[in-house]
Amino acid sequence: ETNARRAVDRGYVQVLLTIYVDWHRHDSRHRYMLIRKGVLQCIKSVTNIKLGRKAFIDANGMKILYNTSQECLAVRTLDPLVNTSSLIMRKCFPKNRLPLPTIKSAFHFQLPVIPASGPVAQLYSLPPDVDDVVDESDDNDDAETESEIETENDDDKDQHFKNDDIETDINKLKPRQELGRPIEELKMYEQFFPELSENFQECDLVSKEPKPFVPDANLGGPIVVPTAGEE
Repeated sequence: ETNARRAVDRGYVQVLLTIYVDWHRHDSRHRYMLIRKGVLQCIKSVTNIKLGRKAFIDANGMKILYNTSQECLAVRTLDPLVNTSSLIMRKCFPKNRLPLPTIKSAFHFQLPVIPASGPVAQLYSLPPDVDDVVDESDDNDDAETESEIETENDDDKDQHFKNDDIETDINKLKPRQELGRPIEELKMYEQFFPELSENFQECDLVSKEPKPFVPDANLGGPIVVPTAGEE
């Protein structure tokens, strides 16, 4: 962050864009793609702060990266340059209001659990005349805080966000399994389905040691079918 501020104060954002365009024009055979990507990485690091994003827009960086990315689309080996340029442009593009009068859905679904302090309950408890499209996530240009520093990278690592509306109690999420017939009527099937009555808590179902092979004496004998008639 300190280096990014120093680069903005000394006007290095315009210099980095000029260097990138110069490499883009002269590297016609795309032999120095790693150098061009390194310049983009510097621009990406500078634009992690709000002053860097403002300097990038003032230096016409959005148009420069857009035009250079369009020229790189035909070459598959330049996909890393296009991806990094897209990340920078997406990060620096001003956030606009959603073209919707409200973010409330036209369809209402009966949720089993709605926490009273969750965002869903707060949203639907707002008066009709309250603007719910603009939320606390919009940029505030008055002051810059540390939370505004983005940590995007090319690997697109998964980020875990906490959502108060997601039910985490396993007991509430388990479906209730009810038998279609009384247990008394199912006792006739105990010999086929021992799990209906037996307790398997004390059984060692998975043995870590392999069982030795014992040849069965009945394997060589005839197969006896109890229900077959004698011939």
